[in-house]
Amino acid sequence: MRIHAQVNPASPQAAEFDAARWGRLLAEMAGPGVVATHATDPAAFDAALAEAEVLFLCGPAALHDLPRRAPRLRWISYSSAGVEWLLKAGLPPGVTLTNASGTHVPKAAEYSLAAVLMLNNFIPALVTAQRAHRWAPRSGGTVAGKRVLILGMGALGGAAADALAAQGMVVLGNSQSGRPHPSVMEMTRGEGFRAQLPRAEFLLIALPLTPATHGLIGRAELDLLPPQAGVVNIGRGEILDTDALAAKLRDGSLGGAVLDTLPREPLPADSLLWDTPNLIITPHCGLYDPTAYAERCLRAFFANLSRFRGGEALHQVVCLDRGY
Repeated sequence: MRIHAQVNPASPQAAEFDAARWGRLLAEMAGPGVVATHATDPAAFDAALAEAEVLFLCGPAALHDLPRRAPRLRWISYSSAGVEWLLKAGLPPGVTLTNASGTHVPKAAEYSLAAVLMLNNFIPALVTAQRAHRWAPRSGGTVAGKRVLILGMGALGGAAADALAAQGMVVLGNSQSGRPHPSVMEMTRGEGFRAQLPRAEFLLIALPLTPATHGLIGRAELDLLPPQAGVVNIGRGEILDTDALAAKLRDGSLGGAVLDTLPREPLPADSLLWDTPNLIITPHCGLYDPTAYAERCLRAFFANLSRFRGGEALHQVVCLDRGY
């Protein structure tokens, strides 16, 4: 069996998915009968595609005309959870796509807790006052008993639910399936989240980007939140209307926001979001753990490779129709 890892050197994760780590885990986990290559040079990609049955990708790669260029290809594994660009590439029928869903779980739990605690303690507002050289003390109680609504109850949302429930928060949840979660006291499905918004003191977005979630949280949805509610986005930036959010932060009809993802990344230097009051931006880095992410991701890949070779069902499979 031939497998190939193509690492885009422009990817922020490239250094962690180097040939040394790939080779170490290949030797430890792949077993006999596997011929594997690793490259960062795009020029090596075509030669590898001609023989590869399995492709591991870190960062974008040129995937046009795959039936001709990769006639043996049966499986693509991507090193991130978001696969929007891969879905747009038009994968050939019969090629399975997996992602790194769940690999961010430990940091997702910590970041979500940190973001909600910052909002509960008015940290975005205090930072805004500090920048303006204003002495403006504000204090908040503990988060115990307060309500947080989590949109998206996959691996990230579930991790956030566990972390926040452990602090005594009342967790409301929403997902497409409406499947119960042990840390969620009230679960809705689909459009049911709108009825939960007026009771949510915090809104945490942990959704994947799909046609159904694009622009899901706009002015109308934000207006349903209580006036001093806080908003956190650890999902995809295009889900939240940041112009509407900024307007509500400027007029004081929302308490604050913490955003790890934005509709446009990197955020342009002239964006009004930089100076929006009561807003903290972490530039799409809050859920990444450089000490452990690549190791967990590659171990999951090689465990999947063992399943693949044994004819078993793969984990982390992306449903092409749903987009996640």
